[in-house]
Amino acid sequence: MRLFIAEKPSLGRAIAASLGVIKNEKGYITCKNGDVVTWCIGHLLELAEPEAYDKKYKSWSLDTLPIFPKEWILIPTDSSKEQLDVVLEQIKKATVLVNAGDPDREGDLLINEVIEYANVSNDIKENALRVLINDLNSKAIETALNNLEPNSKRIPISNAALCRSRADWLLGMNITRACSVLAKRKGHDNVLHVGRVQTPTIQLVVKRDIEIANFKPVDFFEVEAQFTHADIPFKAKLQNKKRIDKKDLAESMITNITGQSATVTLCETKRAKSQPPLPFSLRTLQEAMSSKYGYGAKETLDIAQSLYETHKITSYPRTDKNYLSTIKEDEIQLIIENLEGLNDTPLAQWASDADMSLRSPCWNDKKLEGSAHTAIIPTTRAPDLDALSEAEHNVYTAIASRYLAQFYPTAEDDNTTIKIQSGEHEFKTTGKIEIKKGWRTVLGKEKNDTEEQSLPSLTKDQSIDCTNAEVISKKTSAPKPYTEGTLLSAMCNIGKEVTDPALKAKLKETAGLGTEATRAGIIEKAKEREYLTLKGKNIVSTPLAKMLVMALPNKVRDPAITAIWEQQLDVVERGECSVETFINAIEKTVQSLVDDLKSGKEPFTLSKSNAPACPQSGCTGFALPFEGKKSKAHQCHVCGTKFKDDNGKVGKAIKKIKKLDVKK
Repeated sequence: MRLFIAEKPSLGRAIAASLGVIKNEKGYITCKNGDVVTWCIGHLLELAEPEAYDKKYKSWSLDTLPIFPKEWILIPTDSSKEQLDVVLEQIKKATVLVNAGDPDREGDLLINEVIEYANVSNDIKENALRVLINDLNSKAIETALNNLEPNSKRIPISNAALCRSRADWLLGMNITRACSVLAKRKGHDNVLHVGRVQTPTIQLVVKRDIEIANFKPVDFFEVEAQFTHADIPFKAKLQNKKRIDKKDLAESMITNITGQSATVTLCETKRAKSQPPLPFSLRTLQEAMSSKYGYGAKETLDIAQSLYETHKITSYPRTDKNYLSTIKEDEIQLIIENLEGLNDTPLAQWASDADMSLRSPCWNDKKLEGSAHTAIIPTTRAPDLDALSEAEHNVYTAIASRYLAQFYPTAEDDNTTIKIQSGEHEFKTTGKIEIKKGWRTVLGKEKNDTEEQSLPSLTKDQSIDCTNAEVISKKTSAPKPYTEGTLLSAMCNIGKEVTDPALKAKLKETAGLGTEATRAGIIEKAKEREYLTLKGKNIVSTPLAKMLVMALPNKVRDPAITAIWEQQLDVVERGECSVETFINAIEKTVQSLVDDLKSGKEPFTLSKSNAPACPQSGCTGFALPFEGKKSKAHQCHVCGTKFKDDNGKVGKAIKKIKKLDVKK
């Protein structure tokens, strides 16, 4: 029998519906022609904790670091044991396995690791197949099922995900333990989580918050003159190479130009055409929803996932692509007709006015080479807007609007620039007149588009009078706090934080920190661990985050680590580097980091806490709190002495860090 192993139940049921359902069983579905479909629930397996390799790792100690597993251990996740048993039982009966993971690195690995865990024969493993599904509607699934390819073709992609997972484990487990032990020595009772992507992300927010806290506004002054021609008054700003920081200097300039004749040195009008914004990738969708509605990155991802899985009205959301394949051109008419049928909605009117003969730059096969992903767009399934929540409706409307905009003409504006010379001073103004609305009929003007003043028609060398001038007092502005949307953008542009030109270029090429599929989870995990928190629409760092970032050596929090790893992961994905070679290189990096932390070569500059010192003679430890059954007390983190609380009671220690050995 052929066994299709899907990443999620929704995908499994959609595949089964296309194959022809015979009977729904617990955790799997029997289909026509002897096919069976089962599914994972995300990752059914996870990398084991260090203590699974050796009991000595239960105690956190510098002496046991670094931890480098010789044989990696996968264990069932707590929530998936029952479904894992179902999948393993079906694998035993199968003659052909079909990997139906999501069409990305993680989707390849997620199913492959279950196949490896099942310990199937090499023959079954080598003859496994792969199906790539971007759209959960029947026609798209049927097309995918008719184009199965060897699973072995994508093993290098799966290996890249495997390398990323193991490398993150190696860095996270070792450096988290090292930093937590060192922090404990200084009286801090916290697990200090360190991660390849999480730590540089937290650093971005900490750095921004410190810049805002330390910001001191500076006064400066602008000179604005008013000119009139043909009874049309307009304003122009003084062009100064340096910012004017003295008011009396600005006022002296006014005296020199008011009531004086000036000369037009440039009056130029150019027609500017602009194409519609590309359809959404996950990041650009998250940024737009954060800006417009204040939705968090994970919230938007969850909504987009629901539109894809539950309602089946949008395509696969975890995509970093803004482009569409020309193959999908045959869906245009049906998608637009479906939107046209949404009576009494703006989408219906926009769909009715769309020109299906137009092709915007989003239709570009070259931009999709080597990728199974496309931009997020409506599917051929007719949407039922009444079945959507308010948030789902908002996100769907945004996705559909971007798609419809691709079938509207370019927007056109006449942009006018005027330059005027008054003595030694040059003034400049610009104006914009919208000539053709084009795609703005659907999406409106960009947020930063402001109403432009009317400008007269002038000619070069024409004389013109300055009728008035004024000094405008201004102050420099502090950097804006991050929102989840702008933080996502900063993660993608992390190259700005790197000084090495080669690494800077790599980070730009690989789209920075994390991936389209993982960034929301990284931000969410940082919030769960109390490093980041929401303040209205803004996301800010906590005191714990500031303490961690300011204590860590630069090489531990440097985003360049991500650049180096991504370079090698690309090589693994191309099949030019083995898993073993990659992990050996990571182990050398982690070994160096651990050695430097142990020796103090890379100082962990955490200040001492306010915890009371241990009163035992000769002990340098701190009395840290723990909870007893009936009371709160303290225990020294070095000698282990328990201290009575005000009621004279001593409780049993409950430690945040498992048997943390800080004497070593």
